Amino acid sequence: MSSTLLHCAGLTKTFGGLVALDRFDVEIRRGETIGLVGPNGSGKTTFFNVITGLCDPNAGTIRLDGRDLFGCAPQMIGRAGVARTFQRSRLMLDQSVFDNIAVGALCHCDLGLLTNLFRRARWGRELRETVNRAREIASRFNAAIADRLFQPVSSFPMIDRRRIEICRALIGRPRLLLLDEPSAGMTPDETRELMDDLLAFRSEMPDLAVVLVEHEMDVIRRVSDRCIVLNFGRKVFEGSFDGLIADAEVQAAYLGIGQ
Repeated sequence: MSSTLLHCAGLTKTFGGLVALDRFDVEIRRGETIGLVGPNGSGKTTFFNVITGLCDPNAGTIRLDGRDLFGCAPQMIGRAGVARTFQRSRLMLDQSVFDNIAVGALCHCDLGLLTNLFRRARWGRELRETVNRAREIASRFNAAIADRLFQPVSSFPMIDRRRIEICRALIGRPRLLLLDEPSAGMTPDETRELMDDLLAFRSEMPDLAVVLVEHEMDVIRRVSDRCIVLNFGRKVFEGSFDGLIADAEVQAAYLGIGQ
C-alpha cells in the first residue's frame, strides 16, 4: 500500500481577481504531521476549505488514497475520511458536549426515514455507540469533559472548548485531520497543554495524517514532521523546521526579515 494519503497537484482557487491558491502541489503521507504556515491571507484556510468541499477549486487535482475528491460535497469528503477544526469556534454553546461532538459522526450514521421509523433498535444501538465513543475520546483529553458529557459547552473554559472541537473532528475516525489554529484564543500555558494532549493522542493513532495551521513557531517545531510555507497562495518552502527558519524567502515572506 502506498504511503501517500493525500495528493494535490496544480490546486488553484480564485476569488474574482484574487488568486488564493496558485497551482499548489502537496503530498501528505500516512501518519505524518505537516505544519502549514504563512502570513495572514497566504491561502492556508482556503486550502482547508477546498479540501473539505466548502469552496470549489478552479483547477487541479485532489486525491485521497487514490480517490478523486475534486469538487465533491463536504458530506462525501467527510465519509471519505477528512475532518477539520476551524480557526473561529464553531461550537453550539447552548448545547451539550455530547451534542457538539456527535455532529462529527453524523456522516457515518444512517439518518434515513426508514431507519428512524421502523428500525428503532438499530438507531438506539448507533446512539449508544456514539455516546460511548464520545466519552472515550473526551476522556483522553480531559476526564472532566467526559464526566460532564451532557452539560452545556458554555460552562467550559476555552481550552476545553478547543478540546471538544478536536473531539468532534476525531469521532468520525478520520484518516486526515486538518487543524486550523487550534490554539487561537488561548494562553501560552494552555497552548502547551493542548499540544501535549494532541501529541499523546497522536501516538495512539499512528496512521492518522495531520495538517496543522499555526502561527506559534514553537508549536510547529514541537509537533511537525515536515513544514510547508505558503505566501500569496504559492508554496515557497517545504522541508524541516530548521530549514524553514534558515530559508531566506521564508524570512522575507513570513518573518519580515530582509524586506
